[in-house]
Amino acid sequence: MNAIKNIKQNGWMYSIAILFNRLVPARLFRMRRFVVYRIAIEKASNAQSNGSAADSSITVHQCNTKADIEAVERMTYFQQNRASGNALAYGVNLDDQIAAGMWAATERFDENELGVRICLNENQTWLFAALVPKQFRRRGLYSRLLNFTIIDMTERGYLDQLVAVNPDNIGSNRIHQALSEETMGHVLVIRLWKTACCWTSGNISKDSTISWNAASRPIGIRFDPSN
Repeated sequence: MNAIKNIKQNGWMYSIAILFNRLVPARLFRMRRFVVYRIAIEKASNAQSNGSAADSSITVHQCNTKADIEAVERMTYFQQNRASGNALAYGVNLDDQIAAGMWAATERFDENELGVRICLNENQTWLFAALVPKQFRRRGLYSRLLNFTIIDMTERGYLDQLVAVNPDNIGSNRIHQALSEETMGHVLVIRLWKTACCWTSGNISKDSTISWNAASRPIGIRFDPSN
């Protein structure tokens, strides 16, 4: 029953892609499509105010202590020292434990499995690796976490905030579209062993289509807002 619910929420294509990635080693092959949304900060600010009033027992924060950072690392399967630029961890506290986590990168971010590099300007941040464990879902934790992260990064001076979502993930697209100001475009990346190929659309550009050694020469991806 849980599998059926997940398929209905996330979509067949997304569920199949998750299963495929579990079966095929990352070092051999990876293919990923994603749509990139530009966040509307005012929408996030309004949503954060409404969420805070609705349930004050949930607290969200930028993780500064070693224990909190390590908890988010375990939860999201991402280690801070893997970031090629700077990466801040964010977490949701519920019942004295981290119940959800995500990251915000600045400068650049390497998608090592794909062989691409997210290149950011001084005003941009890349939101990634968000995860809410199954036992904490359906409580609105991710929306609270996302809204808080957006506002905190805004206060740090990053006014152009980007997030990538698998277009087949129905639930995730619904959440991010509600907070988006603009759909930047789409990206398709295919990596076979050391070779990576990348195609982009919309206001997303790349510095090459093919890299024959993506580990040492990742394909650079950049974003140019329309306004």
